[in-house]
Amino acid sequence: MRRLALALALLFAAPVAAGDPAAVPGSQQPPGVPWPTQAWPSGEPGADVDRAALEQAYAHAFRTRGRSGVPNTRALLAVHRGRIVAERYADGFDAQTRFHSWSMAKSVTQALVGILVRQGRLELNAPAPVPAWHGADDPRRALTLNHLLHMTSGLGNSDGEGADGFGAQMLFGGGATDQVAFASDVALVHQPDTHWAYSTATSNIVAWIVQQEVGGTPEALLGFLHRALLDPLGMRRTVPEFDAAGHYLGGGFVWASAHDWARFGYLYLRDGIWDGRRILPEGWLQYTTTAAPAPNNSVHTAHFWLNAEARPEQFEILPGAPPSAFCASGAYGQYVCMVPSHDLMVLRLGEMQGIDWPEVRSPIVELIAAFPPLAEAPLAEAP
Repeated sequence: MRRLALALALLFAAPVAAGDPAAVPGSQQPPGVPWPTQAWPSGEPGADVDRAALEQAYAHAFRTRGRSGVPNTRALLAVHRGRIVAERYADGFDAQTRFHSWSMAKSVTQALVGILVRQGRLELNAPAPVPAWHGADDPRRALTLNHLLHMTSGLGNSDGEGADGFGAQMLFGGGATDQVAFASDVALVHQPDTHWAYSTATSNIVAWIVQQEVGGTPEALLGFLHRALLDPLGMRRTVPEFDAAGHYLGGGFVWASAHDWARFGYLYLRDGIWDGRRILPEGWLQYTTTAAPAPNNSVHTAHFWLNAEARPEQFEILPGAPPSAFCASGAYGQYVCMVPSHDLMVLRLGEMQGIDWPEVRSPIVELIAAFPPLAEAPLAEAP
């Protein structure tokens, strides 16, 4: 939409005005379908949905069992045209179960940044408010929140591999008690925007910036999280974790029910609007679905993933799914995926015991394929 493009340009030029969310018309919710703030509306799939393909996706998703004998897929859900039309759980799991986000927490942290940008309290292109980086001769003083969200900061804190990797040491090793200090006490190894590197440590720095802006304490972060995001959306079974120093672990530790994860994804499918109120800034959806500007990146955006052809050594999110799909994704096969071209949101939550990423992705792609595309692009405007 022209308004989205203009809003995105304004977003980078100046802070978004502060204030409470205003009523916004035209939020793309189908007529007569209630917003899922209290409970998700549900129903049978429409006549144009391939039910045989749905059943095939269910069977594929829940077929493989791990060491416990429980299917690797613990929850599979689809929201089509605003209603839950497909929902299955493994035995022992249900709509009340809280599932671990792993790196989907990064996308939750991105939403909190967006809210603070909308309120005029954070600026994407201002120097990141990390005092340790602001020395007169410190090259890190030029780093912005935008660099951090894109993971193109050049900081030497990328995840790495194995138990000796930086991410593992931060989460479970010597850096675990104060993950922000461990994450931020590193030098630049690349110039900003010249190299993309996946970094849970960088996400924890972003989460710390959010926490400092809203009061600094775990209680202040929880209060803001509820007022600004969870309560407006009706996410009543969502719980974040903190490290021993009291820092929000926004890189990988949020727990939520499948219905709450669906609400989170649905906010992005509906352009950051919820029941007529703007939660995320105008233009934030386009920001979220624009690849980070580094030569070795094509699929990572600002803490979300695009369904595009990946650069070497990058993660392919959903090969075979529509190109409009974009996802929050986490370790062990956590997926919350929005497919605007189909007015569809799907999620898969669970584990990856004895299977690999292609085996996790295939049933999700099959599930999406059961739903018809819209007659025209959802954000298209009449000439």
